[in-house]
Amino acid sequence: MKQHLLYIFLCLATTVFSQEDSRGSKATKVDGEIVGTKRALVIGVSDYKEDALKLNYADNDAALFKNYLSEVEGIKDENITLLINEDAVALNIVQELKQLFNRSQENDVLYLYFAGHGDVVDDFGQKEGFLLASDANAHQEYYSGGVLTLNLLNTVIDNLSTKGVKVYLILDACRSGFVFEDGTQKNMGTIQAMFENSSKFLSCGSNELSYESGDLKHGYFTYYLVKGLAGNADGNSDNTIIFREIDDYLYDNVNTTVSKKHNKTQTPVVRTKNDRAVFKSVKPNDNLIAFETLSKTIENTKKLAARGITETDLKDKTAGATIKRFRDAMERKSYYGKSSSAYEIYKSSVSDPSVPDAVTNKMKSTLLKVLSSEAQELINLYIDGTKTLPYSKEFTKQSKHLEICLELMGEDGFLKDRIKASQLLLEAYAIIRTKNYSKFPRAKRQLQQAIQLEPRAAYIHNALGEVHNQLKTYDSAFYHYNKAKDLIGTWEKPITSISDNFMDQYQFEDAKNTLNSALGNKGLNANLKLAEINEKQGKYAIAESHYKKVLETDKNNTKALQGLSKIQKAKGNTKASLEWYKKAVKTDSINSVFGHGLLNYINDNRLPEDKAELLLLNAIDYEPENTMVYSEYADFIRLTATKLSRLRLADSLYSKSIGLDPYNTKAYAGRGWLLSTMRKPLDAKKSFETAIESNKDNPEPYFYYAKFTKEQLNDVEKSKALYLKAIDKNPYFIPAYEALVNLYNSENQQEKSIALLNNAIAKYSDIPDFHHLLGQTYFSKKNYSEAINAYKKVTEVDDTYVKSLQNLGYSQLETNNIDDAQNNLVLSSNSDVYGTRRKEISEFVLTMAKNKLKFGTPAEAKSLYNLAFTIEDSAETAREFSNFLYLQGESIKALEVALPSLSKDNSKKLNIALLETMVKAAIDADARDNASYYYQNLSKLDSHPDMLLAAVYSRYMGDINGSMTFRKRVDQNLLRSNKLKEFYSQNTIDKYILLD
Repeated sequence: MKQHLLYIFLCLATTVFSQEDSRGSKATKVDGEIVGTKRALVIGVSDYKEDALKLNYADNDAALFKNYLSEVEGIKDENITLLINEDAVALNIVQELKQLFNRSQENDVLYLYFAGHGDVVDDFGQKEGFLLASDANAHQEYYSGGVLTLNLLNTVIDNLSTKGVKVYLILDACRSGFVFEDGTQKNMGTIQAMFENSSKFLSCGSNELSYESGDLKHGYFTYYLVKGLAGNADGNSDNTIIFREIDDYLYDNVNTTVSKKHNKTQTPVVRTKNDRAVFKSVKPNDNLIAFETLSKTIENTKKLAARGITETDLKDKTAGATIKRFRDAMERKSYYGKSSSAYEIYKSSVSDPSVPDAVTNKMKSTLLKVLSSEAQELINLYIDGTKTLPYSKEFTKQSKHLEICLELMGEDGFLKDRIKASQLLLEAYAIIRTKNYSKFPRAKRQLQQAIQLEPRAAYIHNALGEVHNQLKTYDSAFYHYNKAKDLIGTWEKPITSISDNFMDQYQFEDAKNTLNSALGNKGLNANLKLAEINEKQGKYAIAESHYKKVLETDKNNTKALQGLSKIQKAKGNTKASLEWYKKAVKTDSINSVFGHGLLNYINDNRLPEDKAELLLLNAIDYEPENTMVYSEYADFIRLTATKLSRLRLADSLYSKSIGLDPYNTKAYAGRGWLLSTMRKPLDAKKSFETAIESNKDNPEPYFYYAKFTKEQLNDVEKSKALYLKAIDKNPYFIPAYEALVNLYNSENQQEKSIALLNNAIAKYSDIPDFHHLLGQTYFSKKNYSEAINAYKKVTEVDDTYVKSLQNLGYSQLETNNIDDAQNNLVLSSNSDVYGTRRKEISEFVLTMAKNKLKFGTPAEAKSLYNLAFTIEDSAETAREFSNFLYLQGESIKALEVALPSLSKDNSKKLNIALLETMVKAAIDADARDNASYYYQNLSKLDSHPDMLLAAVYSRYMGDINGSMTFRKRVDQNLLRSNKLKEFYSQNTIDKYILLD
């Protein structure tokens, strides 16, 4: 589908608009002309809801033109509707057009002014133009709403002309900076007859753009148009302005200024049936004063336009109380559903003669603006595709919003079909978001009905494709995705949907090729989807780079933040994972918690059981039709409960989850484990087999059944076959490889693991998990040199993959490469936010250190003790290390290690052990005051002190008799054994234990 900016559509080629006579022709007056009521609809949008569409001064231009109409043309305020920025939503614009049409009579004059973006799309040879309201999307999916079609506007103007109304159409919709302007400079010799029943003032000609000025704080076109109409265009000073004079004035000023300031061409066009006709009369010598007055009050005009229900309305003696109740209801967001809601107040006001029509119209306009813009914002979010969508509750709410809008619009609403189509889309998508498959037929019918209403609506085709994709009818899904792509070639979401279609069938390379050929690797959608695909393949470094590209453009993108958190967790870096997760929660707490998994959230945050259960119950209240909330609650009960009544509750929850989603493999597996716990082995087996039957091409049910078969049925060979089946379904399914390799290795069948992994590496050498598992296999064989080679290959593929560093470090320790081992083990321990890996590594190294004391050298042992303490400087490790140092005669160093580790947070036993070492070390260092101080604190803690230490301390302090008294109470065998050297240094033994 080709796209064309509205300025090419509206600002037709200058040859089309050229006049037969030369510039400066004399005026032709029309005698006996009767002028009825003048009315105006003035629209200006700078602050579009989509950032990509925002302008600078379109709202200023609209306010300036409104001031001109009020102050110069003398149109009463009640006959001028000014819609700027958030008030200029599509429904409000259309409703105002409808009211103007209904009020207009023969000989009336109507000004229609629009400043903002316009666009033309061409799908299947059919062109349609649009004026973009403030709630338009930035992806050219204009059939979703947020626009005024030019066909509708042309129809309105034609019908007004039939009624005898004179229409002046002023369009400044060719703004520079529009997101699609690059593709809009061609193929625009179309629709030349549009708006022929109006006098047109267009901001630029064919192949041109309309520019804004930071100095003037206006677009050049409107600035000079108003200045000219205020009197400056009266070139021959005859106190009348003809259309040709306006055309000349705009050409001379706009084109010259834009050429000078921007080195571009902008040629405004004025077209009417008789360009020599008088447009207006002017007062002599009043042009400058008039324009200055109009310009100074722009900000005030904008503020008044945005006020909606005014203080004057509130002070109305007859309707003020009603108006206040309406405003209060809107402020507390009580839009409908209660007797005190804004909608009910509006309905009662319509039938209340004391409430003026102008006020009820304001109420109606306010409701339409709020309800339609909120719904359109959600639709635009769906169309954008780069943000995490809210759950079904929000879609249901916005669907209801549009139902109310349809009631407000009435049966003859201009946009009724489009709003109804959007309402059906939202209602259907509420079902899609929950994955409540029992309601999918209804969702499909709703979307098909929506397509009947809006057959060119690509966003509805895309949603219908999602229904088919989730039902695994992939060909039908592919058809609708391609239909959406054909309708809007610039819209990225259908492309990413097609890649989803391939990805769900585990055709990952086809998914990537689809993206690369259509989108390349630029843009949020492409990078998000490429990241997701590579993540599923286990190509974490590539996935990470794509997510980070997204954050360069959108630093708060929840999808990217969540993705980076998952990747870091997969690579073993729980610290980095948590950091990314916290950023995601800060951006979007609900979606981040749900996306992370409720049980993962509970485990990561160490929630107590009562709070965990409350969280799960709240999740069910929040998303009562979401399959995952039931299965996760059931998992929680299964893992924590023992009472039969609770287990039965879990069974009912699993059944509920499976009823909502017959493809929920985790629910089948959880139920299988539960039934096994409840001693129903045949039912348990059937649950796993039903999961496979429902998901034949999904590796997950085979994986879950394999684990159950091994652990509960003790059928190892069947378990292996099921793991291989899972790998066959998806050769990138890492959990199956990991489980199968661990199973092979546990049975000393490492050669099978090596063959399996080498085969995978030959095909997918850039996946670090395969190299990691190969390293694990060699490590289990105690072939440390080959393990090191495999682990090093991991870091070559992905240097931030920390899962291998622990066993790489262990392997290096086994080969006496202490320095490299220290670097890797420290990196591994520092990447663990929970401290469990740090403790595990420290304990492993301490064990090696003790072995080195027996079979190695003290220097080797000291290196290992120091490494353990470097990795985990806990009080326990400090006790081990300081005791070693003391025994090796390094008493000062022992004190330096032990002293900072004393803490009231330690157990009493641990503090006693530390103080005992400190007393011994202080005695060896001949630090009498320190020894005395430490011993006094030790005595306070330990009412039954070690008798030998008491004897040593007393002898050191010169109390020989006291020392002998304590010594007699010591096991004498200890004094004559080598075991004494495990507790005291040789220096202490020689000086204070061995007697002369």
